[in-house]
Amino acid sequence: METTSINEVPINTTTGLPFKNIVNLTGACYEHVTVYTPGIWNSEYGESILEHAFYRFSVQLLLMFFLSHSMHFFLKYLHMPRITSEIMTGILLGPSGFEKWFPNEAKLVFPASPNQILAALSKIGYVLFAFLAGVKMDPSLVQQSGKKSVFMGILIFIFPFTMVHTITMSFRPEFRPSNQLSIGIYKGVGIVLGAITTSQFVGVSHLLNQLRITNSQLGHLALASTLVSELLRFAYSSLLGYMEAMLFIARRAGVQAIIFSMMLVAFIVVVLRGLVLWSIRNTPQDRPMKEIYITFVVGMILTLASVGDTVGMYYLFGPFLLGLVIPAGSPLATSLIAKVETPAAGIFAPIMVVFCSTSLDLEKFLRNYAKVLPFRISLIGYFLKLGFTFVVALGFELPVRDAAAYTLIVNVKGILEIGVLLSFGNLGSRQLDSTSAIFLIFILASIAPPIIRLLYDPSKQYIGYKRKCLQYAPDNAPLHILACAHRQDDAVAVIKFLEFSNPTRQSPLTVYGLGLEELISSSTPLLVNHQLGQKKSTTKARPRSHNILDVFNYFESQFGNNKLATVHTFTAISYLKQMHEDICSLAFHKAASLIVLPFHNKWNGRGHMVCGNEDLRHLNLNVLNRAPCSVAILVDRRMAMGLSSMFVTSAVYRVTVLFVGGSDDREALALAMRMAGSPRVHLTVVQFTVDVQDETVVDRWEAMLDAEALRVVKLEMPTNSNIKLVEERVRDGSDTSCIVREMGGNVDLVVVGRRHDTGCQALSGLAQWMEVPELGPLGDVLASQDFTAAASVLVIQQQIMKASHSSILN
Repeated sequence: METTSINEVPINTTTGLPFKNIVNLTGACYEHVTVYTPGIWNSEYGESILEHAFYRFSVQLLLMFFLSHSMHFFLKYLHMPRITSEIMTGILLGPSGFEKWFPNEAKLVFPASPNQILAALSKIGYVLFAFLAGVKMDPSLVQQSGKKSVFMGILIFIFPFTMVHTITMSFRPEFRPSNQLSIGIYKGVGIVLGAITTSQFVGVSHLLNQLRITNSQLGHLALASTLVSELLRFAYSSLLGYMEAMLFIARRAGVQAIIFSMMLVAFIVVVLRGLVLWSIRNTPQDRPMKEIYITFVVGMILTLASVGDTVGMYYLFGPFLLGLVIPAGSPLATSLIAKVETPAAGIFAPIMVVFCSTSLDLEKFLRNYAKVLPFRISLIGYFLKLGFTFVVALGFELPVRDAAAYTLIVNVKGILEIGVLLSFGNLGSRQLDSTSAIFLIFILASIAPPIIRLLYDPSKQYIGYKRKCLQYAPDNAPLHILACAHRQDDAVAVIKFLEFSNPTRQSPLTVYGLGLEELISSSTPLLVNHQLGQKKSTTKARPRSHNILDVFNYFESQFGNNKLATVHTFTAISYLKQMHEDICSLAFHKAASLIVLPFHNKWNGRGHMVCGNEDLRHLNLNVLNRAPCSVAILVDRRMAMGLSSMFVTSAVYRVTVLFVGGSDDREALALAMRMAGSPRVHLTVVQFTVDVQDETVVDRWEAMLDAEALRVVKLEMPTNSNIKLVEERVRDGSDTSCIVREMGGNVDLVVVGRRHDTGCQALSGLAQWMEVPELGPLGDVLASQDFTAAASVLVIQQQIMKASHSSILN
C-alpha cells in the first residue's frame, strides 16, 4: 500500500497550490482559559482581564477596526483601497509594531499560541466571500462577450499556468531528493507564485467598482476576460488535481476522493439547484424571499465547506459552486447578497486580512530578503505576467494607455490572494516564505488603483468634438432621442412629451427607450439590446424593466405604422453610481441629439411632492456633466392618472418657453419650435427683458445669437397662428419669479434652459435660493412647492463641447 508523509504535501502544478490533505492531523495543544472575566474589581491579584478569552477577543476586534478605519479615513483621499489600511493595521499590531514596542501587553492581547477564534472567523469569512463570488458571477457573460474577451481570457490563463508549472517543476523534491532546501522552496514558490500570477474575477470586479469604471468599455472587457480565465482555471485545476492526487498521494485515496467529490458536485448541481429554482418560482414577483430559504442556503454553505474538506475537495469549491448555480439577478441572489455581504465583506474579510498580516515581521524580512526566494521569484513572475498581458492587450488593438490600465486591472491583488495564503501558507509559524507574500500583496494592491486612475478616464470618450444638439440639428434628418426611465410612470411621462414632438417623414423620430435597473445581486453589469432577442435573466419571473419597455413599444405602435417614429428598447442593469456610463455610452454610439432623464422627485395624484431618491439625483448630475449631447430633465407635475393617462390624447397641447438668453435657452426654444410644427401644439414664448442700463454684464456675441433665435420665432408667427411671443419686462429675479408662479393651469409643458449667465439681471437673487441646482434657477422655481400648476417641466442643457468638459470634470 502506498503511503506518504503528512508534512510533504504535493503541489498542484496548475495553480501552484498544495493539495488539501485528506487527513488533517495536528499535535498542537492549547492552554485552557476561561471565557468570561469576573470583572475588573473581582480579578485576583496579578491577574489581567485580558487573560479571559471573550474580553481579549473584544479588545482585538476594537483595535483592528479602530486602526483600519482610522487609516482608511485618510488614505482614501489618495485613492488607496481599504485592504491597504487593513494590512497596515496587521503590520502595526504584529512583530513590526505592537509586539516590538509593547511586548508584555502584546502577549496578553495577541498570545503566541494560535488564536483559534480569529483563525476560525477568518476561514468562515473566506468561505462566505467565495460563495458571494459565485453568486455575483454570471457565466452567461462568456456567451455574450465577443471573441476578443474570450481569446484574451484564454491567454491570461495559459501564461501563469505555464510559468508556475515550469518553475515549480525545477524545484520538485523528486528531482532533487538529497536537497532538503528544494522541498521548502518548492512549497513556497508554488503557493506564492500561483497566488500572485493568477487573475481573479472577484478581485477585478471589486477594483472596478471601487474605481467606478465597471460600466466602461475597459471594465466590460476586463470582467469578461477574467471570467473566462477564472472558469478555465477552476475546471482545469479540479481535473488535474485529482489526476495528480492519484499519482503522488495514494491511488486508493485518490479514487475515493474523485468519487466522493463527483457525488458532491452532482448533489449541488442537480438537487440543490433544483431546490433553488423551485424556491424562486414559488416566490411571487416583487415579494421578498422567505427567511427559511435564506437560512437553508446559509446552512448549506457551511455544510458544503465541511463535507468538501472531508472528502478531499478544496473546502471553497462547494460554496463557490453553490453560488454559481444560483441565477444571478434572481430574487434569491438579491436577498442573499443583502443579508450575507455585510457581515462577510464588512466584518469577516477585514478580520482575515488583519489576522494574516499580523504574521509579517518587516524587520526580519528586510534583513533576510536575499534568502526569501519565493518572494523574489514571485515578484519577477508578476512583472512577467504584466508584460505578457500588456503585449496581449496591444495585440488586440487597445490604445497604449488603455492597454496599460487593462494590464493593471486584470492583475490586481487583494483578499482572495490573502485567503490562499491563509489556507495553504504557513502563516501560523511566521515563516518568511508565506509572510513575505503579504508584503508583496500590500505593495501591489496599494499602487494599482491610483495608477489606473491616471491612465484611464472613460468620460474622455464622450467629450464633444461634433455638434449633437437640437439647435443645430438639420430639418431633413432623423432626430435621435435617448429616453430613460426608472419606473413605468417615467416612461408614460416621456412618451406624452414625445407624442407632441412632431415627427415627420422628412425628419422622423428615432427613440432609444432605456429601462434603468439597479444591479444588486451580480458583479456583472449588463446593457441588454432587446432588438437582438437578448434575455437578461435565466428566471421565468417577468423583469421589472419589461413594464417600462411595454410603454415604449406602445408608443411605436401609434407612430411606427406611418414610419414617423422608430423605437429601440434597451435595459441597463448597473450600479446606480455608475449607471451614467451606460447612458452616455449608448447616447454616444447611437448619435443621439437629446437624452431625456426623469426627475428624482415625484408628485402624487393630488399634486403633492413625495420624497425622492438622492442616488437618482446624483445619476442625473453625472449625466449632465459627461453627456455627449444635450440633456433634458423631465419633471412630471401632471395630476397623475396612472397608466391610463397613456391612452388619453389631448386635442391641444399647450407649451410655454421661458426665454432669458443663453445657449440652453436657445436649445429649449429650438425644441419648442420643432414641436410647434404640429397643429395640436400651441406655443407661447415668454421673453424676459430688462433695461439696458440695468444689465451689468452683456455678452454681445450671446446677445446676437439670442436675437437671431427670436427672429426665427417672429418669422414663423405670420404663417403659424399657434405661436405667440410675449415680452415681460422685469427688474430682477424676484419679478421673474412672481411672473412664473402666476402662470395658470392652462399650460401642459414648460420648457426652460438650465444654465444662464451669472450676471443676468433678470435672474439675480434666484441662484442663492436654489434647492435643486441641476434644474437651474427657473427650473428650481417651477419644481418647487410654490408652483401649483399641474404642468410638466422640461429643463434642457445644451451639449457641452470640448472646451467646457475639462473645466467641469476637473
